[in-house]
Amino acid sequence: MDALVTLPPGDLRESFFPPDLRARLESLGTVEWADRSISESDLVDRIDGVDALVTGWESPRVTAEVVEAAADLGLVAHTGGSVAPVVAEAVYDAGVAVVSANDVMADHTAEHALALLLGHLRSVPSLDRSMAEGAWDPGGPDIRTLHDAEVGLVGLGTIGRKLLDHLASFEPDVTVYDPYVEPAALSAWPFASLGDLDAALDSAVVSIHAARTDETVGMVDADGLARVPDGGLLLNTARAEIVEEAAFLSELRAGRIAAALDVYHEEPLPTDHELRDLENVVATPHVGGSQIRPPLTAAVLDDIERWRDGGSLDHRIPREQWATMTR
Repeated sequence: MDALVTLPPGDLRESFFPPDLRARLESLGTVEWADRSISESDLVDRIDGVDALVTGWESPRVTAEVVEAAADLGLVAHTGGSVAPVVAEAVYDAGVAVVSANDVMADHTAEHALALLLGHLRSVPSLDRSMAEGAWDPGGPDIRTLHDAEVGLVGLGTIGRKLLDHLASFEPDVTVYDPYVEPAALSAWPFASLGDLDAALDSAVVSIHAARTDETVGMVDADGLARVPDGGLLLNTARAEIVEEAAFLSELRAGRIAAALDVYHEEPLPTDHELRDLENVVATPHVGGSQIRPPLTAAVLDDIERWRDGGSLDHRIPREQWATMTR
């Protein structure tokens, strides 16, 4: 097997390929590592003879022109989550298998979402601040529970499903809005049911899990935000653009709802952005799914080895899933 790794050299590649994982990949075949940042045209020139293409953030897109030049390409293995920005539909048209670490990243993102959710409900940030200031005020903050809470999921996808697994022990009442999901898809979670967008937003906790597509940008607008009950929480570990920014900031300034955020309309979030100063906002710097990187690479390497040996692929991304992934 001849493989080409298109992540450019540097700290990012080293974080995905520490020495043990680099050695493991090299044990599977002949591996060429990009010696610089390469463009799509560079990839066209270098793809001949490559069986497996390993991609990641900062990799060039695998376009129709790349596929046309790739007589031997059988696998694109992406160390990130969504493959929509990385592979063109021509990859699928050519019968090339596509795998990614999407489901492993979803485990981490769902875990982070749960941490933000519980931190808010149990008033952990405000309690921590008051303790740091020398106070002892257990009766001060509003401490709530996730048990039997009303939760709305806007979009399901892999992360939403993982979050439902985490929520099971709390037995909340969950309404899921996702026009691409059939009721049978929720059979594993008897506490969850499908509803329309308004029903999902009319929940004490609203968690965003929709992919960013032309269809979903701005989907949660001013009218939708107004449906979130007073004192409710909007949690977003998906993409900021799904929520209309001006309307969202207006609600937060008024203090009517709270937010727990890992994604923003501008990243990095400017140092003077008001979201940093609002007491009803808990913010983390887009770390939910991407900071624990070796397990992402290990999952992809597992599939590269399976593909080399003619086995079935555990992390395959079918065309139908590619079509609805974040772009």
